[in-house]
Amino acid sequence: MTMNPNGRQFLKTSTATSLASTLSLPAVHATHHGGKKYRTALIGSGWWGMNILNEAMRAGYSKVVAVCDVDERQLQPALKHVEDASGDKPKAYRDYREML
Repeated sequence: MTMNPNGRQFLKTSTATSLASTLSLPAVHATHHGGKKYRTALIGSGWWGMNILNEAMRAGYSKVVAVCDVDERQLQPALKHVEDASGDKPKAYRDYREML
């Protein structure tokens, strides 16, 4: 299959645009927040909640201030993980209503 010259130009332009926007994405986020950290609280420190919290900490815009879980066996390891990963020392809650 042969492609007409306009099709080739479209592919070149769209590929270059995609690459340029991908490469500049971190710079946009870094300047957009201006180093601001958002106070972050987690309700539910099971597998899914910790994955979401890990992504928030990895992005660098979160200061984890609270973790809530009714299950003490989930809560304590989550608190330790947050402190080890980020240095934050979140307050522990067993009832989300008290936390909020």
